[in-house]
Amino acid sequence: MAKESRQIKEIRQVQGHDERNIARLALALAQNRVPETMQSWEKHLTVDALGATHVKCVSRADTVVPHGLDNDIIVGLVNAFVEQGLPNAGVVQLSAYRLLTLAGLRVGGRQYNELLESLRRLQGSTFAITDSWFDGKQHQWVSEEFSIISSFSRVDATELAEEIGQLRADTMLEIQLARAITRSVRNGHLRPLDLAFYSQLSQPMVRTLYRSLEERRAPAGKVPTNEYTVSTRIWGEHLGMQGWRLDKIRRALEPAHAELQENKYLLEVIYTGRGESQQITYRFGKVSAPVDAELVALLTKNGLSAPNAMKIVQEFEERVEHTVAAFQKVVAQARTPVKNRQGLLVDMFQNPDKYAEYLEATENAATEPKKPAKAAKEKKAVKTVDSDWDAKQAEEWQGLTPEAREKRMLNLLQMMMPDYLNKEEMGVIATLVGNGTLDGLTTARNLTRAMAEKTLDTYAKELRAQIEV
Repeated sequence: MAKESRQIKEIRQVQGHDERNIARLALALAQNRVPETMQSWEKHLTVDALGATHVKCVSRADTVVPHGLDNDIIVGLVNAFVEQGLPNAGVVQLSAYRLLTLAGLRVGGRQYNELLESLRRLQGSTFAITDSWFDGKQHQWVSEEFSIISSFSRVDATELAEEIGQLRADTMLEIQLARAITRSVRNGHLRPLDLAFYSQLSQPMVRTLYRSLEERRAPAGKVPTNEYTVSTRIWGEHLGMQGWRLDKIRRALEPAHAELQENKYLLEVIYTGRGESQQITYRFGKVSAPVDAELVALLTKNGLSAPNAMKIVQEFEERVEHTVAAFQKVVAQARTPVKNRQGLLVDMFQNPDKYAEYLEATENAATEPKKPAKAAKEKKAVKTVDSDWDAKQAEEWQGLTPEAREKRMLNLLQMMMPDYLNKEEMGVIATLVGNGTLDGLTTARNLTRAMAEKTLDTYAKELRAQIEV
C-alpha cells in the first residue's frame, strides 16, 4: 500500500498534457481486447464541426492494432516528452515505472508485462492519416503517415535468468517518438490533462471516451460547449466498434457513461431516435461553472478576443494573473514593438518553459512580503517592469552551478531554437554558458526577446558568429 500511495502522490504532481490530434482521432481503439486476427482498420467519419477524419491503421503480421491500454501509454509518452524538455531528437529516456506514472496507471507486475506488449504494438502499427492531422504551425490540415513509436530499446541490469527480457520498475527505456507527434507538441497543439482525475477512471474505454469527449467539449480555437450530439453508429465506429450492432455499442458504452456521470464530468447521456438514425447527446458538467469575469477582462485588455480569453481562463485559471504579469515584462523588454501580442500571450500559457526567466521573476516578486500601506499600489505595479528585476535575475544565474547553467541553457535552446540551430551548435552554446564564456542571463533574455519579436533566425546567426560556427 505504501508503494501505491507514493505513486498516487507522484501522479498528482505531474502536469498532464494530451496531444490534440491523437485525442481527436482516437488512433488506438477504446476496447480492452480485440480479435487476434485484427491487424487493420479504416475509418472515414465526420464526428465534429472541424471536418471529416480519414485514418487507416495496419499492424505487422506478428501483432494486432493498438487498443485499450495503448491509449494510456501514448498519454505517458507525450507527458514524458514534455517533462524532459522537448528533446531535439524526439527520444525520451525513462524507467518503466516512470512511464506508467506519466500515463496515470497504477504499477504492478501485470502492468509491466502489458507495457512491453503495448510498446510493441505502437511500434509495429502504421497510421495513414489523410487531411485530418492539424499542423499547429501552418494552421492547416495535413496528411501524415507514421508509427507512434519509431523504435525503442530497453536496458536492465538484472542477472536473474527468469527476469531477462521482462520489464521491471527500474528497466530503462529509450523510445523514439514519431516526428509528426513531436513537431505537433513543439507547436503547442496540446490540451491540459488532469492526470489525477484521469488516473481515477477505471478502464481504458472510460479514459479514451473522456479524452475524445474533451476534444468535442472544447475544440481547438472554439468556445467550450455544454453539450455534444453525435450519431450512435458513427461514435461507436470512431471509438473502434466497427461493424457492431447498435445495441452492442450501447452496452459497451454504458459502464463508461455511468462512471463519467458518477464523477460529475457528464450530467446526462440521452439517446434519441431509432435504428441507424439514433443519436447520443452528452451534457457536460464541468463547463457549467462560470468563468472568472475579471480574469477574462484582464486578458482582453492585453489583446485576446473574448472567446480566446474565456478558453484560457477555463484551462489555466490559476496562472492567468502570473502569466499576464510576465507577458507585460516581455513586451516591455522587447527591443521593438511586439506585433502579435495575442499570439505571444497564448504561447506563454501553452509553452511556459520558453519564458521561464520572466515567469520565475514574476513569481518571486509575487511571493515577497508586501507592506499593508502599499498593497493597493503594488497590485497596479504588475503592469510595469519591476525596477530590480535585472538584479534578481542576475543573482539567480550567478547562484547556479556551471552544470546547472549549461543544462538550463540547453533546455531553452532545445525548446526555442530547434528550427534554427542544430544539436552540435546548441551543445557548444550551452557549454560556453556553463563555463562562463557566454553570459547565460543575457543569452536567455535575448532568446525570449527574439521569440517575442519573431527574429529567432536572426538571433541564431548572431549566436553562430559568437561561437564561430
